Amino acid sequence: MTTSLNGLWDFEFLGDVAVEAIDPSGTAATGKMPVPSAFDALPDYAGRRGAAIYRTRFTASPNHPVRLEFGAVSFWCRVYVDGMFLAEHACGYSPFTVDVPGAAGETRELTVLLDNRFDFARVPMHEEYFDFYQYGGILREVTLRELPVSGPFVDAVQVTPTADFRRGEVEISLFLGGTVPATIAFTTRFDQGAIQRHQAAVEPGNRVRITLCVPGAKPWSPDSPHLHELAAALCDQDGRPRGDTVKARFGLRRIESRQGALLLNGEKLQLRGYNRHEWHPSCGPCTSPMQMVADLQLLRDLGCNFVRGCHYPQDQRFLDLCDEFGFLVWEENLGWGQREQTLTDPKFRRDHLAALREMVRASFNHPSVIIWGFLNEAGTNQDYARPVIEETVETLRALDPSRLVTYATMFPTTDKHYDLVDIISLNIYPGWYECEGVEHPLDLIAPRIEECMAYLDAHCWVDKPVLLSEIGAEGLYGWHDPHNDFFSEEHQAEYLRRAASAAMHHPRCSGIALWQFCDVRTYGGGRSIKRPRTFNNKGTLDEYRRPKAAYRAVREVFRAAKSNP
Repeated sequence: MTTSLNGLWDFEFLGDVAVEAIDPSGTAATGKMPVPSAFDALPDYAGRRGAAIYRTRFTASPNHPVRLEFGAVSFWCRVYVDGMFLAEHACGYSPFTVDVPGAAGETRELTVLLDNRFDFARVPMHEEYFDFYQYGGILREVTLRELPVSGPFVDAVQVTPTADFRRGEVEISLFLGGTVPATIAFTTRFDQGAIQRHQAAVEPGNRVRITLCVPGAKPWSPDSPHLHELAAALCDQDGRPRGDTVKARFGLRRIESRQGALLLNGEKLQLRGYNRHEWHPSCGPCTSPMQMVADLQLLRDLGCNFVRGCHYPQDQRFLDLCDEFGFLVWEENLGWGQREQTLTDPKFRRDHLAALREMVRASFNHPSVIIWGFLNEAGTNQDYARPVIEETVETLRALDPSRLVTYATMFPTTDKHYDLVDIISLNIYPGWYECEGVEHPLDLIAPRIEECMAYLDAHCWVDKPVLLSEIGAEGLYGWHDPHNDFFSEEHQAEYLRRAASAAMHHPRCSGIALWQFCDVRTYGGGRSIKRPRTFNNKGTLDEYRRPKAAYRAVREVFRAAKSNP
């Protein structure tokens, strides 16, 4: 049984204190804070950095172990139950679980000590220079799952469509927890249909695999996002249920890279979309389901079929909506511009790999997710990056060989590691960052795209699909300049029109993710002199989702491309 722990928790902002010296059990929490939320997005704590305490109570059956499931806690946290330290976590966007031993009493006290300060030694995955504001708090949902006192239980379910997915064939993996026998009996049920009974050997890693066919199978695609559901439960040798039924929603679809093109369900695919941050000025990175739906409706109106979730694992509620709306998603691990100090740091590499595993575990069954990404704009033009890229790609392919792997590079003609990934993804800003002394910077866009494509083909990467993973220009909402110059809505509109058109009409381009969907808050302090309003203003909509002139320009290009693939 799973229970939500969302709601109003006790809260105390402790400020600039040493977290190692804090005794959470002896620290009062006299205020209140909603969960999920970013405490530093609210008026009382806006922009403040430091330690904080969250506390609540929950009930569980006596002597039953339970599992706490956190969607995201930022940046760093320690979790305590009844004053007992249980876990530490150091990535503010990845989901994680904490197993809690049973206790004699029904009422338990949960305390979370967290810290939103930048500290490379403690949280090397978070760095102050990232070009998006990083908030603190229990950012996403918290749930409680009661586990059995003894014996095995279903820890997770993964459903992978096979090459014969149109007939409904899927490989089902059950990952087991608790005391696991050599063989296990279990049942499966698709879409409220007939219950099937199975017995299978348990593989290393406490994994059980079986291949089945989904009755009444219907493929999933952006035009027809049909979803199926699997219910799995363990049972004893006599077929009687043992433990909870675990459900997984999935779609029957197949993503491939072949001869320089992307294929979805065997048909050539061109991605039209945006980079999107999970953000709103009223609530920071904790947008409501209503706002998520509104964003997807706007993206659909623009003619999009694709969202790159930048630059961290996505809220599971958003991915659920993408499954239902039929959007294709690139999901990536937390990262932005890391260089040698970070990429060679042992703790960073451990935390990075742990977050990768957490991301894949949480998002595996979403048919919308077709690409795993990592390390946006890292130092991939240097040899020092290769070990961590090799390790990351190897990990992702071992966890999930059914999806494609990429990273977004800012070094299109000097990157050294294209051989490791399935898709080459280019972040380029011709006519914006690369235009000093140029009289007509917009004229740089199409030639730069052509130059990058020609370079890749000349250097034997013709077999790999190419995405423009970022390209864009800033436009200030309401700024109309008679010269149509930089930062005006007119300049941005023409920039994005040319960029989107060049990508949609280039035979080597498998898609584009414009930078970016809406304006978002970025870093503060002296560096923000480069960012008017302390925002990255490259949104096609402003932070309140008011469309700029670029909205109409992009919609015209994307809708035409959709009509004439």
